[in-house]
Amino acid sequence: MREFIQAVTILLCLLTQSVSSYANKGDKKINHILIVNTYSDANPWSNSLILPIVNLASRHGDMGAYTAHLKMLTLQDTKDFKSYKKKIRKELSNQSPSLIVFIGCASFILCDELNKQWPDIPMLLCGERDYTGPEDCVADGHALSPEMRIPLKSMQGRMNLTLMHASNHIEENIRLMEHMIPKMNKLMYIGDETYICQQNNYDISEVIRNKHPELSYDFISAKDVTTDSLFTILNKVNTQTTGILYTSWFRKQDYKDNTIMVNNSHRIIATSSIPLFSSRTVGIKDATGFVGGYFYDEKAFIKQMLSTIQEILNGKAARNIPFYYAIDGVPTFNYNSLKQLNLDPKRCPKNTVFYNMPPTFWEQYEYIIIICICVIIILMLAFQHHRLLVLKKMKKLQQNELDTATKYYTLINNMPIIYQLEELIKDENGQIVETRFIDVNRQFEEKILRRDKVIGKLGSEIFPQSMTHFLYFMNIALKEKRSVTFSYYSKEDNAFYDIVINAYSDERHMDIFCLDSTELHRAQMQLSSINHKLSMALDIANIVPWKWNLQTHTILCDVNKPIELNHENIGSNEEQLSVPDHMYFAKIHKEDLPKVKKAYADLIAKRTTKVKEEYRVINRINGCKQIDWVEAQAAIESYDEKGEPLTLIGSSLIITERKRMETDLISAKNRAEESNRLKSAFLANMSHEIRTPLNAIVGFSGILASTEEEKEKQEYVSIIENNNALLLQLISDILDLSKIEAGTMEFVNTDFDLNRVMTELESALRLKLSPEKNVELIFESRLPDCHIYAERNRISQIIINLVTNAIKFTDTGSIRFGYEKRGKTLYFYVTDTGCGIPDDKQKDVFGRFVKLNNFAQGTGLGLSICQTLVQHMGGNIGLQSKSGEGSTFWFTLPYTPSTHIRQQEVKTEPIKMKQQKITILIAEDHDSNYRLIESILKKDYNLIHAWNGEEAVAMFKTYAPQLILMDINMPVMNGYEATREIRKLSIQVPIIAVTAFAYASDEQKVMENGFDAYMAKPINANQLKGQITSILKQHIIFM
Repeated sequence: MREFIQAVTILLCLLTQSVSSYANKGDKKINHILIVNTYSDANPWSNSLILPIVNLASRHGDMGAYTAHLKMLTLQDTKDFKSYKKKIRKELSNQSPSLIVFIGCASFILCDELNKQWPDIPMLLCGERDYTGPEDCVADGHALSPEMRIPLKSMQGRMNLTLMHASNHIEENIRLMEHMIPKMNKLMYIGDETYICQQNNYDISEVIRNKHPELSYDFISAKDVTTDSLFTILNKVNTQTTGILYTSWFRKQDYKDNTIMVNNSHRIIATSSIPLFSSRTVGIKDATGFVGGYFYDEKAFIKQMLSTIQEILNGKAARNIPFYYAIDGVPTFNYNSLKQLNLDPKRCPKNTVFYNMPPTFWEQYEYIIIICICVIIILMLAFQHHRLLVLKKMKKLQQNELDTATKYYTLINNMPIIYQLEELIKDENGQIVETRFIDVNRQFEEKILRRDKVIGKLGSEIFPQSMTHFLYFMNIALKEKRSVTFSYYSKEDNAFYDIVINAYSDERHMDIFCLDSTELHRAQMQLSSINHKLSMALDIANIVPWKWNLQTHTILCDVNKPIELNHENIGSNEEQLSVPDHMYFAKIHKEDLPKVKKAYADLIAKRTTKVKEEYRVINRINGCKQIDWVEAQAAIESYDEKGEPLTLIGSSLIITERKRMETDLISAKNRAEESNRLKSAFLANMSHEIRTPLNAIVGFSGILASTEEEKEKQEYVSIIENNNALLLQLISDILDLSKIEAGTMEFVNTDFDLNRVMTELESALRLKLSPEKNVELIFESRLPDCHIYAERNRISQIIINLVTNAIKFTDTGSIRFGYEKRGKTLYFYVTDTGCGIPDDKQKDVFGRFVKLNNFAQGTGLGLSICQTLVQHMGGNIGLQSKSGEGSTFWFTLPYTPSTHIRQQEVKTEPIKMKQQKITILIAEDHDSNYRLIESILKKDYNLIHAWNGEEAVAMFKTYAPQLILMDINMPVMNGYEATREIRKLSIQVPIIAVTAFAYASDEQKVMENGFDAYMAKPINANQLKGQITSILKQHIIFM
């Protein structure tokens, strides 16, 4: 309030000073316009009206304009306002303005006071309403209900006033918002404590209640909400269902005991990302964030306001000027704001006014289009002038053409070429079906027919045989509107003709020229035949001839396109290919390029007479790079007058296959030499390893015959048996290794239960444990159920080798083996508590004939075979060991689960029989082998002998033995076939295979073909007895 009073005081001082000056200067009167602004000096809407008034006053030499900013929001109460009126009466009593302009309807309450101060003073009221009310209500910012409103029309009789009504178009704005937001069900109005915002709030509520009951309504006032809180509210608004209307946002703040107004908040609020509609045009043009609203024409309003002020200043009474209502409102939007806030400009009403709308094509290029039209007109005039000049020249040219045509007719008539002009006869489809002779030349008459017998005749009458052939090409020439050339053979005179057909532009006539080319054609046929033969010969030999022009730097290849010159964008035809020489050298491999360039440079410099080089060229075939070998030979073909070479001639032979064969031969030679070296080393090692046990066998066998002490004999027999077993194992491993090297080792994947196989291996390998050693063999780590698809035989062979090695080097403790599933692999291991392997020896253990302990029995091939088998099956093998603490050998294999449904195992019931001597059927074709078995078993069992497999099957049916020893390799029917036949009769009787096959891998094949056990030759008596006893315990129960 104090700030407001200070502003009024300054205004009154100015007026007082003006009055004093007026008194001092005599009767000279100072005219001025007093502007009473309801709002602050920063209010955009009031400033938009004040500035034109000030400009109008400045155009009058003796006119001034003074503005009083009331800042109604700073009035604390009615008492402040009455004090302010009293101050006005006192301060403004001496100076009368020419006109008082009130801006903002809240200022209308001062009309009575100022009219009392200056009776009948002209007043122009510019405001949002055409009524006022009790000054205490307006001063306190309360809305006026209809019964409280005082129409300004009723005041016009007693006061010299008129009105400029700037409507807020409340109802129109609501309808516009509903149109732009189809799903709108809520209206939020943003305003402050000013009277006009309170009145707008009242009017909006009434409009919604009476005309839009479907809408909910909220009024957000600057009195109750801070600017930050307003942003929080706006961010929570659903823009699809809520429309927001803004008028102003002035806030009061106390500063040093004074109440001040915070201005320009509309610029801050407009930065929100929510579409804001406005009841005034403030910020719409500048794209400050308000999208638009329904507004009156501001320019027309200001123009009318200035016109009214001018009328009053010219002496017209304000009360005689009708009230002006700005009813010409239209929807107004900022185009960019609509786009930024995701509102579709196409939804705007048809009469919408857009600010910042992209210019139309005409608006953007108006001057360019006008200039272009002018240029086109000038060009047309110039073209017309040029056309007239051309027509004159054409007339002259036509005369020249007429003269030339006469000359040409004479030329055609005298030239040594057959010529005929024919009229075309067409069917309804436009196809030529017949011709009529119009003209012929002298050559036609001499070689074919006289003129009088041809002119007017049909073509089919003169040339009935060739007419169809000619019509075909004539239709092509007519359809494609071009000359057509073809060759024709005439049987009548055994001659060849080159025919040229040319259709007239009128498509009614056609020229036909016939050139006798019989001699040329025959020469071409001879040349073509020779070229074809040469081409075939070169093609068969894979040779490409070429010619290098040193002047034009091009290389021409005849007949065939060579592989090293294959390149895009080069000139070519069916018989030759031309390429720049730099492109030729660009195809040569960079390692060969220097020597090729040097060879050709030596030839051009005449340092050599011939070039013969082999080099590689790089080509791309279907996008893939391919390297080929070429053998090029070249010599100088021609020289210039100075003796310098002009052209080189040569050939290129593609020798890729030859080079590949040479490389393969060299590689094969190197492999053969390496293989020979390896075989020599292998044979040397094998000879040493075989001779070692043989030495003991032969030596102790000789001593055994001369030794009489029984204890010494048993010691020698034990030594012979141990070396015999070592020799057999060595031979078995060597044969296994030979199968791997030869690629004949079979790898057959099958579905099997891994747990069952490992359990069987555990039982079988326990038999190899020496009773003298305190060693325990344990199959420990496994999956509950593991059926896999893999090579069962090879996995078993690897486990057997690794466990056998562990048994050799473990004197006490345990040997543990098992497997784990690790991702997509199976991890197998064998762990022992033996002597371990030193770190420096671990890398050598998988080598052939490697024995880290020469005192331990073994061949030195087992681990090498294991490594080869694992690698062949796609796995890895390795070891972890520490000297004195034991070793862990491991290997991995790809995990492939079984794909077949597992069938329930058929359990065989053991044979129940009374206590009696067991009968064993021995199937063996060699008498000496049978006698050995008989000497071992005859004391404990009844033996029957079959000489072949067929006899074994028959004796099984007759004697029903309790166990069978079956030799594999027998005449008539081998052991496999005999076992299959016996299994058809009984699946309970145990069958032990006895075989001389020496491959360690053959044991698995035996076990898969119906046998229950396996015994390799030569037969060990103790092992045979132990195996028979074990098998019988499993299959026979004595009653």
